[in-house]
Amino acid sequence: MATTNERQFTYDSILLPDATTHIRLLELCPVPDNDDELYCKLYTAPITDLPRYSAVSYAWGSNTKTHSIRVVDHDRAQTSTEKGLEYKLEYVSSLPITSSWICINQDDDEEKSCQIQLMKQIYSSAKEVYAWLGLDADGSDEVIQAFCQVAECMWDSGLFGKHRATKWFPAPRAIFYNRIDTPEVQALLRKVIPIVVPLLREKKILAWYKRSWFSRIWTIQEFCLNQYTFFVCGDRAVLDEIVLLVWELFLILPDFHHDRRFRNAFSENHSEILSLIDSLPASLIPPPMQHLFGTKGSWKRGKLTSLRELLEEVSTRLDLGDNRVDIHSTKYRDRIYGLLGLAADAEELVDIRPDYSKTTTTAEVLTQAARSIIKKEDSVYILRFAQFPKYNVEDPDPEDESGHRRHPEQQLPSWIPDWGNGTKYSYQFLDGVFSACGKFSDKVDLIPTSSPSTLGLRGLVVDKIEAVGRLPWRADWGFKEEGYHHYILQYFAIIKDMRRRSAEKNGDIYPNASRRNQALWRLPLGDCYRGRASADDVLPVFVELIDHCNFCCAKDEELQQRRQQQQQQQQSDNDSGNDNGSKPEPEPVPGLDQETFDFMADRWEELQATGSYLHNMMHMDRKRPYLTAKKGYLGMAPEHAQPGDVVVLLCGDSIPYVLRPVVGDGERDDDNRYTFVGEAYCDGIMDGELEEKLATETKREDFFLV
Repeated sequence: MATTNERQFTYDSILLPDATTHIRLLELCPVPDNDDELYCKLYTAPITDLPRYSAVSYAWGSNTKTHSIRVVDHDRAQTSTEKGLEYKLEYVSSLPITSSWICINQDDDEEKSCQIQLMKQIYSSAKEVYAWLGLDADGSDEVIQAFCQVAECMWDSGLFGKHRATKWFPAPRAIFYNRIDTPEVQALLRKVIPIVVPLLREKKILAWYKRSWFSRIWTIQEFCLNQYTFFVCGDRAVLDEIVLLVWELFLILPDFHHDRRFRNAFSENHSEILSLIDSLPASLIPPPMQHLFGTKGSWKRGKLTSLRELLEEVSTRLDLGDNRVDIHSTKYRDRIYGLLGLAADAEELVDIRPDYSKTTTTAEVLTQAARSIIKKEDSVYILRFAQFPKYNVEDPDPEDESGHRRHPEQQLPSWIPDWGNGTKYSYQFLDGVFSACGKFSDKVDLIPTSSPSTLGLRGLVVDKIEAVGRLPWRADWGFKEEGYHHYILQYFAIIKDMRRRSAEKNGDIYPNASRRNQALWRLPLGDCYRGRASADDVLPVFVELIDHCNFCCAKDEELQQRRQQQQQQQQSDNDSGNDNGSKPEPEPVPGLDQETFDFMADRWEELQATGSYLHNMMHMDRKRPYLTAKKGYLGMAPEHAQPGDVVVLLCGDSIPYVLRPVVGDGERDDDNRYTFVGEAYCDGIMDGELEEKLATETKREDFFLV
C-alpha cells in the first residue's frame, strides 16, 4: 500500500539502453484493495521489437506537477495478472506528474530530442490510438450518441460503400454536392440534419470541438498515423471515421445559404429543413478541422505531404472568414517538430532534427528549417510565407517566475516564416499559373554565406518602386461598412492614375496600349480569375462592380442633396419666427427607402459571392498597387512596401518579390544586403518575359537577405 514516506521515482532506475532505438512502455497494474491510486510498471523495449500495445494522445496541461502515479519495480514486483495483490513498499516509488508523456523523461532534453524522432514509429505501430478529450461535460455523451446515429443513417443510405469502420470513406461533402438533386441524398439529409442542428444550437457540439485536444500541434500526427483512432470522452468512445462523416455534414450547412441548388432541393416539399438550418447561427457551426481530418484522409489515401505543405496547412488562412482552429504548442519550436513525423520528406531534411538543448534558440530552429526546405525543394517558394509583423518565437524560461527569457529576445531574419497562426496564404493560390523566371523558376541559385541567418540568392532586379498606393486593398470591407463603394472607386482611381503615369514613361513593357489598359482590372486580381484572368471572363463582372458602386454613390449624392434641402427649409422656418416663440420640431432625416436598401444589399451579396470579381480580389488582401521608376511597371506589393524598395526575380520561384536595400553609412547600398518585404505581382513579366536576362550569368545579381 502507498504511504507518505515512500521513495521518489527517478528515471535513472529505468534508463534507456539507447534513446535513439529504445522506448519505455507503461503497463497499468491491478489496484490494491482500498486504494484508488494508479499503479504502473515502466520497462524498456527496442523500437524494432515492441509487444502489442495501445497509444494515447492527449493535450498537455499545466507544467505544475499536481498528481502522482505509483511505479512498481518491474523486475521484483508480482506480475499484473495476479489478483488482489498488495505491493511491498520497497518495490513502489512515487512519480510526480503533469499531463505529459510519462514514458519520456521531460527533464532530460537530450533524451527528449531523441525520443521525438521515434514518434512516427510509436504511433503508427500501435494497435490503436485513444485520443483522450477529457471528462464528460457540456453534453458530450449526447454528442457522441448523435455522431453514431448520423453515421448509421449514412451507412444505411448506401451512398458511402458497404464496409463500416474498415477504410476511409468517400468524402460525403463531394457526394452531397454532386447528387443534391437526387432523392437518396435528400432523404439522407432529412434524417441527419434534425439530429445535429438541435445540439448545434445548444452549443454542445461546439463545446466538444473546443476541447484543447483539437488545438494542439502534437495531436495531429498522433491522430493521423494510425489506422484506428478512437475519441474518448468520459467513459464513451467513438471511432474517428464516424466523427469524420459528421464533420463533413457540418461543412455543407453554410451552403444552404449560398448555393441555390441546396435550397431548391428542399424549398418545395421540405421547407422545414430550411427553417431548421436558417435558425442556426453560423457562429455555432464547428470550425473546419482540415488539419486533422483532411490530413488523415490524405495520409490514408497515400498522398505524400511535405513538411512545408504541412506547415502551410496548419498555419495559413486561405479564405476570409476562415475560422480554423488556432494551433498551440508548449514550445514554439514544436510547430516544426510536431509535424516531422507526418512529413514525407522528413528523411531528406537531414538538418532538421529535434533539439531541445538550452543553448539552441527557437529562432535558430526556424532558420535551419527554412534553409533545409529551400535546399531540399531547390526552390524559394517558402519565402511567400515570410510575413510581418513576426511573432516573438522564444519561449519563457519555465524556471523563471518573473517571465524573463532564457535567451535575449532574438528577431527572426526577415526571410524566415514564423509559421504563426493566421499566416496569410500566398496570392498564387493556383499552381502553374505563372512562370516569371521562365525555366529558372524550378531551380534556386544559392550563394554560400558565413552566417546561417543570411540567405544568399541570385536573380535579377526588375525595377525600383517609385510610388505606392495610399490605400491597401481591404478584403474584409463589406456592405455594412459606411462608404464601402467610395472606398472601392478610390482604390481603382489610384490604379488608373498609376496606369496613366506608366504610359508617360514610354517603357516597352507592354506590346500595345490595349494591354496596358487591362492593368486596371488585372492588378486587383493578381491576374487570377478561374485560373489566369481573361478579358472575356473578367470584364463583365468588373463592369458590374463599377456600375453598382457608381449607383450607390449616386444614391449618396441624392440623399445628401435632400438633407441639404431639408436643412435649408428648417433654417428658413426658424428665420421666419413663431408667434409663441417656440421652435418647430425637426423632421426626421430622410434615408433610403426600404426597397432601394434591399436592392443594394442583395446586389452586394451577389457581387461578393464565390466566383465574383470581389471574391477573387480577396487574394490581394492588404496589398497596395505600385508603380516602378524607370520602366513604369505596375503591380501589387505588400502593405508595408515603400518607395525605394526593389522588385526582383529570384531563381527558384515563379513570382516576383519585393526587397528593401540595407542602407549603410553615407546613404548607400551596403554589400547587396536586403531585408525581405514580401511576395509581389508585377504586370508584364509573369510569363517569363525576362527569362533571357536570367539566362545570362553575367546579368544575374547577388542578393543577401538578412
